[in-house]
Amino acid sequence: MALSVSQKASRWGAFFIVWMLVGPVFAGNCIQPGAGELVISRYVIDGDTLELVDGRRVRLIGINAPEIGRRGRASEPYAQKARAELERLVGEAGLRLMVGKDPKDHYGRTLGHLFDARGANIEAQLLRVGMGFAIGIAPNLTLFDCHLEQEALARSERVGVWGQAPVTRAADLQEGGFHLIRGRVVTIERAGRYVWVELDGPLTLRLPAAESQRFGELSSWKSRQLEVRGWIVDRQARRHSHKRFMLPLLEPRMVSFE
Repeated sequence: MALSVSQKASRWGAFFIVWMLVGPVFAGNCIQPGAGELVISRYVIDGDTLELVDGRRVRLIGINAPEIGRRGRASEPYAQKARAELERLVGEAGLRLMVGKDPKDHYGRTLGHLFDARGANIEAQLLRVGMGFAIGIAPNLTLFDCHLEQEALARSERVGVWGQAPVTRAADLQEGGFHLIRGRVVTIERAGRYVWVELDGPLTLRLPAAESQRFGELSSWKSRQLEVRGWIVDRQARRHSHKRFMLPLLEPRMVSFE
């Protein structure tokens, strides 16, 4: 049946409204929590850090991109692609910055979320195409659930970093730094201010005892396989009576069970 001009316009208008509502979701959008401030990128340093024209260096909240090699060290897989993708995403006008509740990291960089002119979250778009790993560090957790969802989509499609083998078995761990680890819980012990969860390898998880209830019933972790992410400390030169590697675990959503 042929449509009149008014009917076509009506249907197009309805389509446009629906697209405006759901389009950003398909683009990996997380809800923008406020107006933010208009900013302009001057230089992209790597897949999760950039410098603005006002001189501030911004470390994106919620994503850890592969490291670019420096001082003779090789770049991690997808490091250069992540940098190029961030460069593409921040190259248009209308970029907005939302500074985190914790506004600075220990390097003095501004911690923030970036949104494009449509209001689509930049970190979510990077995660959706596998250009990094979702991370959650309190108190900057506003978009963490959304970031995890976008990462899960990329992981299910094996795009970007997920096309490799980014998860390390606990027994195979050889160095510190950021890792996704899969291992089996061997022992759980409280000592002083911490709960120590040892895995079947040279790795111990350290949880704050005062907040251990946030992680559920810890006794149920015994003998289970888990996947955990975070920055691992190499204690080789300091602690001879303990396992070599230690991962401080502060956020329950950084660990999952099979």
